[in-house]
Amino acid sequence: MLEAEGLGAAYRKKSVLAGINIAVHGGELAVLIGPNGSGKTTLLKTLGGLLPRNSGEIRLDGRKLHEYTRRERASRLAYLFQDAGTPWSFTVKECIAQGRFFRQGWFGGENAGDRQAVEGAIEAAGLGGFQERPVHELSGGEYQRVLIARAVAQEASCLLLDEPAANLDLKYQYRMMELLKTLVKEKGRAVLVSLHELGLAGLYADTIIVLDKGRIAAQGKPGHILTGELLNRVFELPVSGNGLYKGVPCLPPYREE
Repeated sequence: MLEAEGLGAAYRKKSVLAGINIAVHGGELAVLIGPNGSGKTTLLKTLGGLLPRNSGEIRLDGRKLHEYTRRERASRLAYLFQDAGTPWSFTVKECIAQGRFFRQGWFGGENAGDRQAVEGAIEAAGLGGFQERPVHELSGGEYQRVLIARAVAQEASCLLLDEPAANLDLKYQYRMMELLKTLVKEKGRAVLVSLHELGLAGLYADTIIVLDKGRIAAQGKPGHILTGELLNRVFELPVSGNGLYKGVPCLPPYREE
């Protein structure tokens, strides 16, 4: 479980997050939504330990996050952020295999478990025909799938993903969400992912967390959260009571479990 209590964070001395209380459990896919500038990326980076908190506490599996060594944290927490750079000299397979480095140490070699994890991630991300291609030859969407596969290959118990659907074709948006759902339901992982695509959130989320102006505006099941009232209040989109904006449906369908 990943848990934040009273979490606050600032950027260049300006408060970005305040009073954040969330918990994501194993076997749960939580989706973080909110307008641009609401603090979603800051929250994910702070939860991942990449940005300092200025108040509150973060716990991973019941232990304070700052008490973990880097290697211990890597075995439990994987993250994918929007500003990930491109390792120009690597092939797709080599890039995905980087997700296994923390298990091998500086002088460790690849073992059967590493190879199995990498091959499984390649297959799950639909990259079977790309393994030997240099990553700098890939499109933005293809490279995004490589980064998702690298996070999957890490086999951490908790995954943080910042807008992983960005740059993906519609087919791979759904395939990615099916992959995350499988990790949650079959592997017992805890996943927190930020999305702009409310349709994907409605179909796949177990829990939706709405962030607005650095605070939690709402959280709960998709059917209770994704409403016309929310779109009016948080996203400032004037939606009618039946979920229409200028005659076009704005609210996504929901998956009944």
